[in-house]
Amino acid sequence: MIVRLLRSIALLAAAAGLAACASPLDKPPVEQRFYTLDVERPAPARSGGADVLAVRRFRASPGYEGRELVFATNPGAYRTDFYNVFFAAPAGMVASETREWLGRSGLFRSVVAGTSQADPRWILEGNLVSAHGEAEGGANRAVLETQFLLLDARAADVPVVLDRTYREAVLVADGSAGALAAGLNGALAAILRRFEADLAATLGRS
Repeated sequence: MIVRLLRSIALLAAAAGLAACASPLDKPPVEQRFYTLDVERPAPARSGGADVLAVRRFRASPGYEGRELVFATNPGAYRTDFYNVFFAAPAGMVASETREWLGRSGLFRSVVAGTSQADPRWILEGNLVSAHGEAEGGANRAVLETQFLLLDARAADVPVVLDRTYREAVLVADGSAGALAAGLNGALAAILRRFEADLAATLGRS
C-alpha cells in the first residue's frame, strides 16, 4: 500500500514538473519593436575644411542610458516601454549621426571616431540630456536635448571653445512609440542644423 502510494506521489510530482516545464512553451514569445535615430544631411554646402574632427563617445544623463523608449507621465515622473526599444543605446546613435552629419558638412577634411589613430585638430564631446515623449495640453511631443562641447586639441590644456545645449520639442500625431521615434529623428535633424551653423561661426566658416 505504502509502495503504491509513494509511486502515485512520484507520478503526480513528475507530471506536475513536466507541466511546469511545458507551460512557458505554451505562452507566445514577447515581441519587441526596435527603432533607430537616423538622419541624413544633404550634400555639403561648403568645400572641405583642412582640419580633422574626432567625435568621442557621447554620454547620457541618468534615466536615458538604457534602450527603452521613455515617456513623461507627469511633471518629474517617467516610464519606460519594455516592448518598444532603440536598436542601440540612444547616446551612441546620436554620436554616430552627429559624426556622419558633420562629415557631410564640408567644415572638416575628415570626421572620425574618437578611437581613430588620426591626429585631430578638434575634439567633439557630447551628452544626451533627454530623449522622451510627453503630452501637454492635449498635444503630444517628442523632446530631445543634447549638449555639445568642442575642444581645441592643439592648444595647451585642450580648452573648450564651444559649449552649447540644444533642445527641440517636435509635435507628433499621437503618443505611440512609432510617433515618438519619428519625432525624435525630426528633433535630432533640427538640432544638428543649429549646431552646424554655430560650429561654422566658431570656426570662421559661416
